[in-house]
Amino acid sequence: MADEKISISKRRLSRRKFMIMGINAAGAGTGLLIAAPIVGSILSPVFYKSKQPWVLVADIQHVPVGVPTAYVVMLNQGGDAWQVPPVPRTVYVVKVNLVNQVQLITLSNVCTHMQCDVHWDINLNVFFCPCHGGEYSMEGTNIAGPPPKPLFRYQHKLVGTTLYIRNVLTEGN
Repeated sequence: MADEKISISKRRLSRRKFMIMGINAAGAGTGLLIAAPIVGSILSPVFYKSKQPWVLVADIQHVPVGVPTAYVVMLNQGGDAWQVPPVPRTVYVVKVNLVNQVQLITLSNVCTHMQCDVHWDINLNVFFCPCHGGEYSMEGTNIAGPPPKPLFRYQHKLVGTTLYIRNVLTEGN
């Protein structure tokens, strides 16, 4: 019987042990509440998929080969945290003849040097940036001046002869 009393008293939780366990549980809970938003903000861009809609540009059956044609379209700027209204952007549609096959290129008109607007110069036969004298070929390749990269290209798709683009830029060659 004396042995039973000793084993029961060993199993009992003292107030001191109970308080220590309670404080440790409260500290662990507080740590989890603080860490959850931090971990979420770090990992959320990994799982986020941007939803850029396809935007109608035009029917391009009458765009001549070898002549960049400018179209102004309203593009979403990807307001993830709040709604941002679409803004007008100029898209240059270029049909290039490569070995008897016509290839379509959709170029941004934003210079890769200082983000100035470039335009097609008929006299020079190049895309020209008036800010610092940058020049790009018809395919968007930088050929003169300070631009470090070619013009960016929009993702595009053709449905028949109707051209659609998305505000997703890829680097030109």
